[in-house]
Amino acid sequence: MPSNNSKLTASQARAAARKRTLGALEARRAAEREKLERKLEAELRVMEANEANIAEFLQADSELAAAEAELRVITERSAKAKATALAAIAERVGSVSGAADLVEISAAKAKTLLREAGLSVATKKATSSQEQTPAPATPDAATDESRTEPSDPAVMSA
Repeated sequence: MPSNNSKLTASQARAAARKRTLGALEARRAAEREKLERKLEAELRVMEANEANIAEFLQADSELAAAEAELRVITERSAKAKATALAAIAERVGSVSGAADLVEISAAKAKTLLREAGLSVATKKATSSQEQTPAPATPDAATDESRTEPSDPAVMSA
């Protein structure tokens, strides 16, 4: 710049203005850059914190899924054991309904439990029906018929 006593020419004034403008622009860009860097650093810290929380969530979710699978296996095993025990009781008692009464569950629930465990409910019914039907019906009915037939002809002939 020229001395204080002299005037600036138009080109000198433009050059000085451009220098100030560029300086101000550079200062503003530096401030914006620092602000943007701080913002990006804060976002990075948030992302890193989220990453740790996401990893913790995924680990807990994995543990939960494993526990659910283990619980399903234990539940299935327990249901099979219950059904097997119920089937054994039903064989001794002679009916699924009787076994259900002994273990204090409904007959429908007992039959469902046996069916879901793959045990044959029909076999239990057929076994109990075969034991009940031939025993009371065949001997008693035949005895009753043989007793009534001789007395009927006697009554008719008399």
